[in-house]
Amino acid sequence: MHEQEFGLRNIFGTIRRQLGLILAILILVLGVSTLLIISLTPMYRATTLVLVDPSEKNLLNPTNSTSSSASDNARVESEVSIAQSEKTVELVLDQLKLADDPSFQPQPGLRERLATMLRIAPPETYTAEELRQFAVGKLQDAITVERQGLTYLITISANANSPERAAQIANTMAEKYIQSQLQSKINGVLSGRNVMEQRVTETRTGLVDAERSFNDFIISSARTIAEQSGRTDIDQMRIELEKVVGDRESASSTLTLAETGLAQNNWAQVADTLNTQTLRDLQKREREIQAELTGVVDGSEQADALRAELVGVLDNFRTQANAQMEQLRQEIAANRAVETDLQLQLRSNILTSNLPPEVLATMYELQQNAEIARTQYQQMLVRLRDIEAQAYLQLADSRIVSEATPPTGAAFPNTRFLVMVAGILGLLLGLAAAFLREQFIGGVISTDQLEGIVGPTLVTSLPSQKRLGRGQEGKPVKSLTELIATQPYSRFAEAVRRLMISTDQALRRVRGDDLSDAASIIMVTSANAGEGKTTVAVSLARSYAISGQSTILIDADLRRPAVHKELGMEPSDGLADYLGSSGTPGDDIGPLMLTDTLSKAKFIIGSNIRGASAGQVVSGERFARLLNNASRLFDVVIVDTPPVGALVDALYLAQHVDVIVTVVRYGTTSQQEVRSTLRELVEAKQDNAEVVALLNAEPQSKAETRRRFGSYYVQA
Repeated sequence: MHEQEFGLRNIFGTIRRQLGLILAILILVLGVSTLLIISLTPMYRATTLVLVDPSEKNLLNPTNSTSSSASDNARVESEVSIAQSEKTVELVLDQLKLADDPSFQPQPGLRERLATMLRIAPPETYTAEELRQFAVGKLQDAITVERQGLTYLITISANANSPERAAQIANTMAEKYIQSQLQSKINGVLSGRNVMEQRVTETRTGLVDAERSFNDFIISSARTIAEQSGRTDIDQMRIELEKVVGDRESASSTLTLAETGLAQNNWAQVADTLNTQTLRDLQKREREIQAELTGVVDGSEQADALRAELVGVLDNFRTQANAQMEQLRQEIAANRAVETDLQLQLRSNILTSNLPPEVLATMYELQQNAEIARTQYQQMLVRLRDIEAQAYLQLADSRIVSEATPPTGAAFPNTRFLVMVAGILGLLLGLAAAFLREQFIGGVISTDQLEGIVGPTLVTSLPSQKRLGRGQEGKPVKSLTELIATQPYSRFAEAVRRLMISTDQALRRVRGDDLSDAASIIMVTSANAGEGKTTVAVSLARSYAISGQSTILIDADLRRPAVHKELGMEPSDGLADYLGSSGTPGDDIGPLMLTDTLSKAKFIIGSNIRGASAGQVVSGERFARLLNNASRLFDVVIVDTPPVGALVDALYLAQHVDVIVTVVRYGTTSQQEVRSTLRELVEAKQDNAEVVALLNAEPQSKAETRRRFGSYYVQA
């Protein structure tokens, strides 16, 4: 198919001709879209605004910390991923019990509903875990977490089928995200505390070993020196020091067990270790309350009262235990002070004794090891207490700066936008269907397109002429065919002469250059009625006559003759009587002919044939004799036939003509009709007969006419 060049005229012409199709498609698309929009469940969108502060926060050391922009960006992007993690989504799901919400449960599709309704298949069932996983996935799809540009703000948006639900999900998502963030920081600090506790235990063991080694060496050295020198004061100090060390170690062991039990909430261990009646009574009451709680209904007033009493008992237990442990610490400190004094005195006395240098060096080394172990233990213990305090003084790095509120309107569907899109889509589909119909399915709209359909056949066109104007004598022109004589320089007259040239070219293909041997018989037909074939036939006859060739036009459309209308005459029964009479027809056809006053062309007009088959008349001997007599008397014989698509008359006459002019109405005759008509005519015509395709009523703007022809034409 040849490429088509469309101007604005062709485009607007196509739209005008196919306006009904375009509007029908537009209305159909809008109607379907409206039904779909109505059937959609409205979804509301609520958004919570969260600020991420990546700076370090330590209430025990409130100094400003600095960080790089790159690390801050990475931190904020990481928080976006954490906020929309599956763990956070599951926390929201559990908090709001969305797994029980029908909108977060699997909904059967149309096929499943039909199968269940018709009892073809049972309804599909799901396990609790499958329902939970589906709800998690549905909630993840309903939540969107985004960073606002390069700021420290992130938005948490939630979609739900109600405004309140959307705001609730968005706010709960933000809260659970911040809680998870805070708990993660606390867990991180507690993990460090656990490591520090292990190190403290190891350091304390080292301290105990160092102190024990030093004391053992002092005591062993004191016993030896006392025995060798007979100094009873050194031996007395040794005995007293051993007693103080034993008391301190016993108190330290008791304190350690009590601290461990209290940290682990092991009330029995604390009571047994500290061994006081008050703690034993409190621990006994704690067991009694626990036993009573197992026998009451959870949530009842009695249960609440027992729990309140249990809290008070445990608080009192901790207070009493801490008081007694503080006394132990004071005793240990006092024993340590006495121990230190005794060690110094014993050391001083021992040093004043006559000791070997090796003993003095060993004593000094052990003493220094004990001091170093004590210092390390104190530092570790202080750091451990700091970490424990810091664990519960953590602050979240994110905070809500704007809570979500129930939206006033649905975010989906956006009715105005969807209707606008549907309108544009319907318009585009309508235009596409219109141009598809014109180019491939509908009518022919250009000579190039017509050439592509008919192939090597000669193709020409006649312009559309709406304003007829006045003739050379100033009289109004009544018929388009009158322009041939009254306005010979008009576009229409020039186009008819171009058609005449095309038919002459076709005749040369049939007969060669010599056209004087016999009359040229030209048949004018079309695929359908109303395509302008009669107007073309009359115009062509007048054009041939004005050019100096004797011309006759025979109206062979015996069922609906129309030539007389173009000539402004009444129908005549002469042709019907001639064809319908019995006997041998005569050669004199003069009584049948009428003379055109405008062009001197001859016309044989007729009227409806009644009582006989028009098809039989056209295919009979009388009509063939009529054609022979006309071709003997005239140079050009033009036959106006019925449409090929309606009747077979034209196919009978095609066997007797030299050139067939097929009229195709611009934008009206479908391409299939053109192909079908051409195929039937080619099969019916003589082998050497030619076909000329004429595109009738082709619109041309005045601007295009001026561009192509300047002022050569006198416009009607």
